[in-house]
Amino acid sequence: MEKHEVVVIRGSRRLNRVLCSNCSETVVLVTIEEAVKMSGISARAIYHLLEAGEVHFAETAEGMTLICPATLLAQAG
Repeated sequence: MEKHEVVVIRGSRRLNRVLCSNCSETVVLVTIEEAVKMSGISARAIYHLLEAGEVHFAETAEGMTLICPATLLAQAG
């Protein structure tokens, strides 16, 4: 059985679809705060998943961590 989810993110920052370099999925990378809201996982637990390499992420030139929601939701699911 195949399952699809739709997550709506509302906010003031501009959202761009990018290719996650780790899983080759086209996604909208999300902030930690957005990841908490969409997954129900605490920020602390998300950071643990990032450190363990279980969730893909990228860091901007400004030092902002952006998370691949596809791998995050796989962990939450």
